[in-house]
Amino acid sequence: MQSMVKGDQVIQSLTSLSALFPGRYFRVPDYQRGYAWEASQVKALLDDLEVLSESKSNGLHYTGTLVLVPGPDQTQDYPVFDIVDGQQRLTTLTMLINALVAVVEHTTALSPGESDLYQLYIGRGSELKDFRPVLMLNSDIEAFFRALLKGNAEKESIEYLSQKRLIEAYKQIEDWTQRTACNADLASRWIDIVTTRLGMIAYQPQNADEAGMMFEVINNRGKPLTELEKVKNYLIYYAIKKRFKGLQDTINAEWGRILRNLALAHHLSDIDKQQLLRSAVIVYFGFRKQESNAAYNKLKSAFSLQKGGDADAKKLKEFVEFLSDCSRYYEVLFNAKSQHRSTFFGDQAKLADVVDLIRVQTAHSGVLPLYLCSMWLFDKKHITANALLELLRAIERVNFRVYMLPVGGARADSGHGQLFNIAHAVYYNVARATNSHSIQEAVNECHNSLLGFVKSYGHKTLDAFKASFRLSELDQNMDYATWRGLRYFLANYEQALDSTRTSSIDLQLKASKANRHNDYAQIEHIYARQCPFHGHDPVKTSHHKRRLGNLMLLEWGVNASFSNKPIEEKLKHLKENETASKRAILAQTAEVIKDFNQVFGASPNWVSPDVQDEERFNQYVRLLDRIENRMIDFAGKRWAFKDELSESATIGEVRHG
Repeated sequence: MQSMVKGDQVIQSLTSLSALFPGRYFRVPDYQRGYAWEASQVKALLDDLEVLSESKSNGLHYTGTLVLVPGPDQTQDYPVFDIVDGQQRLTTLTMLINALVAVVEHTTALSPGESDLYQLYIGRGSELKDFRPVLMLNSDIEAFFRALLKGNAEKESIEYLSQKRLIEAYKQIEDWTQRTACNADLASRWIDIVTTRLGMIAYQPQNADEAGMMFEVINNRGKPLTELEKVKNYLIYYAIKKRFKGLQDTINAEWGRILRNLALAHHLSDIDKQQLLRSAVIVYFGFRKQESNAAYNKLKSAFSLQKGGDADAKKLKEFVEFLSDCSRYYEVLFNAKSQHRSTFFGDQAKLADVVDLIRVQTAHSGVLPLYLCSMWLFDKKHITANALLELLRAIERVNFRVYMLPVGGARADSGHGQLFNIAHAVYYNVARATNSHSIQEAVNECHNSLLGFVKSYGHKTLDAFKASFRLSELDQNMDYATWRGLRYFLANYEQALDSTRTSSIDLQLKASKANRHNDYAQIEHIYARQCPFHGHDPVKTSHHKRRLGNLMLLEWGVNASFSNKPIEEKLKHLKENETASKRAILAQTAEVIKDFNQVFGASPNWVSPDVQDEERFNQYVRLLDRIENRMIDFAGKRWAFKDELSESATIGEVRHG
């Protein structure tokens, strides 16, 4: 095999680890992804080894390709190569060799790290002096990897998905080693197979352009990278190639914070990571419809390898720090127990409450950029806590009125582009503002734009918004019981009726049969679906059972045995249950009982369910009308903008006159 030093070309044949490793060191550069192999891929490698051990052929078994680039700090005494491709396989093989060497050292009474095999394949020199790992991983997980190989990983905190995968892979390897290599002879035999029978094609790009082209190709094939991973890889690659001093360290440090905040938010899926990245790019760079979700392409365009100087380095640092800040705001939103909350909000309970409201809404993608921008304005002391509160309340109103209504509102994805532009505009104007007056103007313009947005993509007037909660008699399909936003609506309604009940409790009123507790509630039909009493017209009966006014929150277990009884019996049971249990029922239930007494009288005449009396049915309708009118009045006040309330008052005065 040719020696791989700077300027060498291709290694023309399969190369074994025993030929590749002596005198060389390998490093996974920070622009590469973390360890990503899962159990199936590790198993496939181990299965290949078992098949190879039974083969009578002495030739090398091809197991993959290594693309190696001489490291920038390489010297004649320290020939270190950055791994552009092949790091997953080489990392797994290193863990396997380490586990096998540990068996050899243990069963031959050698101290860990003393054997020649360890010095050749795992780490060279003494732990006390001049120790150098043969394979080093990305800087954010290298210390963890070293602890894992030494058997001390349990002392390390898990912050990255790659750490979790490393632990799982090493446990799988150790289990395999215990089954197949329980003594020094067997372990040595397996080490020989791994290091002399597996062959890898090692390739060294001939120049920087070829290395860049290979980076791009490799970055877009194999196991798909998340867009966040691709962006990190590219930005570090860009920083290295442009030789921007200190920028690589900044990217690594901030990316660590980003991933930790995503983990704390319990949002580690590819979609979640893309949502954070995309929203931050929208706020910082602006939005163009044709670019859609392509944050990676946007950043490649903004930070091109073909151009750019110190100004671009400064801008890249600024963006990475902005993305890191956004990850904190993201964690505050989606982690109800966020430790960052006290830092942001202090004793401002109202701010925490409105963030809770936004979190439990059924849609976030449209308003997330504006939320991140608002938090940034406050975090950087451009606006006060009161100004942030008003912005967050506006975001919550917009999200409910445009993206959560069951009927009459906009499509689920409509208007996102306009919302994104509003978020970028306020960020851009505030970031470049020279005085507090300019900042206030930008915030005021944001509020005006949001009200205009609601009128364009939601309902044009407050009255139209309120009317949307009334079920049309011609609509024989809509059922408010299936509305995704129903629990959110009823929880807010409960809080309005009983201000002592905090949003952090109300908005966790989840239907949970496995954990029935006073803080949990079910959605109950007042006029039960299966109630034996009905009106003469089945279409009208169905209509009233499906309307908003027929629904309320009810504590679990309170009404289980009476769920399908007529309204009179059901509400009588609720009142008796309240007295017997000596506990306060939900405020909306109490209001329903009051409405019932108004419509039916304090002592209604009990009628057998099989008597289908039309006047009794009309009383049912009047009861539901009273309940629904109160709910709609609540909605009009709860989700109105201030300007709409003043407009509504003016219209009312004109009509009265």
